[in-house]
Amino acid sequence: MKAKIALISAIIFALTSMYVAVSKAEAGTTIKVYSERQPFLIKPLIDQYEQNSGNKIEWIFSKKGLVQKTILEKDNPVADIFLSADIARLIDIAEAGANVDIPIQDKVPTNLQTQDWTSLTMRTRVIYAHNKLNLNEISYEDLILPEYKGRVCTRSGFHPYNVSLFSALIAHHGEEWFEDYIVKLKANLARKPQGNDRDQIKAIYAGVCDLSIGNHYYYFKMMDDPNQKVWLDKVSPIFPNQDSYGSHVNISGIAIINAKNYDASLDFLEFLLSDEAQEIYANDNNEFPVNPNVSASERVQALANNAKFDPIDLQEIASNRKAVLDILQKINYDG
Repeated sequence: MKAKIALISAIIFALTSMYVAVSKAEAGTTIKVYSERQPFLIKPLIDQYEQNSGNKIEWIFSKKGLVQKTILEKDNPVADIFLSADIARLIDIAEAGANVDIPIQDKVPTNLQTQDWTSLTMRTRVIYAHNKLNLNEISYEDLILPEYKGRVCTRSGFHPYNVSLFSALIAHHGEEWFEDYIVKLKANLARKPQGNDRDQIKAIYAGVCDLSIGNHYYYFKMMDDPNQKVWLDKVSPIFPNQDSYGSHVNISGIAIINAKNYDASLDFLEFLLSDEAQEIYANDNNEFPVNPNVSASERVQALANNAKFDPIDLQEIASNRKAVLDILQKINYDG
């Protein structure tokens, strides 16, 4: 009898242990993330979140097509979150009704969020200048000055990074002014728009041009690459428009795209805005945190030197995108 009781007790204990183990496994939720950024860029964040929450992050990365995929799947979402490297994609998703509303975040400046999406980090569009120009300050508007004819390089005007900047210029000056500006900028180009941001810096180093536009964090990517660091022997970044409205800001951002996994997705979103996560972002990606409680990394602070940023609402910038694209097409900017 004692043996039977002991056996029954052992079985009950084993079953109870199995139930506890299954319950713990079921308690963890898998959050699927569509991302235009490779997971290694924020792997420390993913690891920390999984450790803190018990949830799992499934990263689905692609450089192209994720916006269209998200919109096509909006009635039956595959992923829970869309993480973008640019404001334009978030706007496209929101305009298609493929997102779920989120609460306004108290850790994000009001000009950098809506109920459709929120910013995670900021990057500035700086001007890279040949050191022989001996420039300490410059504006985006200065790029069309006659003395810079044949001395400017850009990537495609239709790239989202440039469309965002051009949209901000329309917000500040109007469409008529911008059309005149972009015609003059094209006339000042040293070559047909091509390549990426870093290719423009390489072109300055090679003597093709003297000025270009690029995101600030490419400076650090080049500094950390032995093959590209040499380009910076002749080229320096300048934060433009410090005497006026400040340097143009673009963002990486996040939208929730699946109501079925809303609570877990919102938990992950709020974690990404926490002081802990924003510090990881700042130190690993060389971007500016949107959380005002968190400072940029020391190397970024040293480069920016208390630079002023354009406070314009990103929603207003987004409203000018169609006008920008129409004007670029009209003048055949890339041609």
